[in-house]
This record gives sequence, C-alpha cells and structure tokens, in this order.
Amino acid sequence: MTRVALTLGVDVGATTIVTGLVDVDTGEIHSSRSTASEVHRGGAAVLEDCVRLARQLADPAPAAVGISVCEAVDLEGHVTSAFSFDWRHTDVAGAFADIAPACVDSDVRAAALAEAVWGTGRRHASFLYVNAGSGISSTLVVDGTPYAGAHGNAILIGAGPIDAEAAASGTALRRRHGVSGLDLARAAEAGDRAAERILEEAGGVLGEAIAFAVNLVDPEVVVVGGGLALGSETYSSAAEAAMRKHIWAESAKAIPFLGGDLGTDAALLGAALTASTRLLGSR
Repeated sequence: MTRVALTLGVDVGATTIVTGLVDVDTGEIHSSRSTASEVHRGGAAVLEDCVRLARQLADPAPAAVGISVCEAVDLEGHVTSAFSFDWRHTDVAGAFADIAPACVDSDVRAAALAEAVWGTGRRHASFLYVNAGSGISSTLVVDGTPYAGAHGNAILIGAGPIDAEAAASGTALRRRHGVSGLDLARAAEAGDRAAERILEEAGGVLGEAIAFAVNLVDPEVVVVGGGLALGSETYSSAAEAAMRKHIWAESAKAIPFLGGDLGTDAALLGAALTASTRLLGSR
C-alpha cells in the first residue's frame, strides 16, 4: 500500500467529540483533541465544535477527513436519524471542505472497520460488532467489510421488540437512574449491590438482542466495543450470559464473545480509515 499523509478522524459521540490525526498504514494516533458534545445545544453547535477541533489539527492539512457519527447514515453519507442531535439536513462533509475532502459514516461501522483491520476482528472471517455506550448499535462484518444494508440501516440492534436502546444504553441508564453507566460500573466494583443489579439487568437485555442477531446471521465471533461494554465487567458478563442462553443452535452457543482490541479509539480510527479508503483509495 502506498503511504499517504496523515488522515484526520472525527468521532462524534453523544457525550464526547474526539478528533485525531491517524497514520492509516499503522493505526497510530499522532495527536488528538476532544471536548464534551453537549448535544442539548443542537446539531449546528455540535458541528461547529467538530470543525473547530479539526482545524486545530489541520496544519499541515491532512489528506482527508473522516467523520463517524452516533446516528444512522445512508450509503451516500447523509445522516438519516436524529437520536442524539439533528444533522439530517446538514452538509456535514461540506463543513470540512476547507480542511480536506471529507466523508461521513455511522460510528459503529467505522469502529467495526478499524477492528477488522487493526483489532480483534482481523483474526476472523466474519464477526458481529456490537457497540454499547451512550447508545447501542451493531454491524455484521464479512471479509473485512462492514455490511451497511440497502439503506445504511443495518446497525439497529438496539431497536425492535427487545428495545435494548431504551433499556440497556448508557443514555437510558442515566435517564432512569440519574447517573452514568460508568458511574454505575465504579459503584458495582466497589460492592454496591444495587448498581450491580442495574447493570446485570441492562446487560441481560443487550445479550438477548445479541442472541437474536447471532441466530439471524451466524457470525464467527461477537466483538463488543463502546464505553459501557468495555468499562463494566458486570454489564458485559451479563450480556454474554444472556446471549448464550438465547442462542438457539447448539453449535453456536459457544461462540467467542470478545472485547474490541482498540477500545474507545475504534470509531476515531475507523473514521480516518474510512476516509482513506473512500477518498484516497489507500486500502
């Protein structure tokens, strides 16, 4: 692969915006900036902060900019949902045009791509990547490529009858209990049985949703990422136990349930990699 200049990744989450210059040959983050998302201010203010942080890292100019978003994104790179903030009628890529060519994708696909290239997924032909943080989403990865679906909507493990988004996401836990999932995790580790029960219940709902997906698409392994799944052993263990309970096929019940190697950097790295792949043809 021909070496290219550093690519700028912008990971826009419901709680934090992170930008970073990434060497897409190695997956190394050379420098980064972050700020609280404060999504209650609205989409325009969030985008303004994204561009401001990007410009702080844009001297010299990056080769391309990749933006990963905690929303649904269609095959043309348009944001199509407004769960955390509303960019549905916003030219997000165009906002970065004075920095470098830019593209947009859902954060879960970006994170899954990074795990496929540099992380846990690189050792497997197929895997289901499940992100559990402020929100819950997923993507199936086959031969290193996240599957987007016909409209870009193949990420919605949190929706549907199980409704894991409303019961098991960090946003749901904060809304219901008044504290963040990571605060609950710290309390559980300190012996708070009430916090432990909350996380076990939430993780169990996520596990049911994962089992439904495993029954449907039969991946080789499940890889979990996101701040809540990676930050709470209680939550992730409950998810794994519920998943195994609800998987139908005996041959799949022992499916590996693995944490993502890249941690919470996965979406940032994947955003940069997506831009390098789509705009520079470097993969």
